[in-house]
Amino acid sequence: MTEIQLDSDRWFLRAGRRHNPRLTILAVPWAGSGTAAYHGIADLLPPDVELWMLRLPGREVRRSEPLATSMSELTIPAAAACAEALNSDFALFGHSSGALVAFDLARRLRRDHGRLPALLAVSAQPAPHLPPRYDPIHELPADSFLDALDARCHSIPQALRADAEMKEVYVPAMRADVAVEETYEYIPEPPLECPLSTFGGKSDTECRISDLEAWQVHTSGKFTLNALSGDHFFFQTSRESVVKLLVEQAG
Repeated sequence: MTEIQLDSDRWFLRAGRRHNPRLTILAVPWAGSGTAAYHGIADLLPPDVELWMLRLPGREVRRSEPLATSMSELTIPAAAACAEALNSDFALFGHSSGALVAFDLARRLRRDHGRLPALLAVSAQPAPHLPPRYDPIHELPADSFLDALDARCHSIPQALRADAEMKEVYVPAMRADVAVEETYEYIPEPPLECPLSTFGGKSDTECRISDLEAWQVHTSGKFTLNALSGDHFFFQTSRESVVKLLVEQAG
C-alpha cells in the first residue's frame, strides 16, 4: 500500500486565518476547478469561522502529482489529512461533483477515523444513490468530451475549445474529475449522524429539486433543503446567501 503523506499544506489552502475559530468550513472544488472556485468566500464569513479549501492532486501547487481518477484515490488520503489537521468543529461543503466528493469524504472520515462534520452541505448534485442520468464521457476524445460536458452544464469557455495549449493543460484535470464521479460506486451504509443541508438552483435542469430532496435518506439528523434563484451555477451569483445559510445551519 502506498504511504499516505499527511502534510496538511498539500491538502488545504487556508484563507482568512482566524485565531481559535469555532468552526472551519472545508470547501471541495467542482470538476475542472481548484481552490480559486472559492475565491472571496472567506471575506463573507464571520470572524470566528475559517475557510479551508481542498487542494486536489494534479493541479495548482500539486501539479507535479498524478491526478486522481477514482473516489478512493482521492478521499482515502484526504480523510487522513482531515483527521490529522482539523481540530475544531468543521463543516464539509461541495458544489456539483464536489458535493459527491464531500459526501464520500464524510463517510470515509466516519469509517476510518471516527470523525463526523458538524454539517455536510451539498450543492447542485443529485443524491448518490440515484441512477446516473447520462452515459459516461470521461474516455471520449478531447473535443467530444468538451462538447458533451458543455451540453450538460453550459460552462465550457470558447477560448478553451479553440486553444490547443489550454486543452493540453486543463482537459486532463477535467477528465480526471469527471472520471471520479462517473466511476463512483454507491454502496449503502447507515445514514450519517450529522445534519445534512442541500442547496440548489430553482431553474437547474442538471439537478432538480427532487434530486436534492432524495438526499434526506443519508442523514439521521436534521435535513434542510435550500432552493435559491439560478441554474446549475447559482452558487456563483448567490454566494452571500449560500454562505449565510451554511454558517447558520452548521450551528
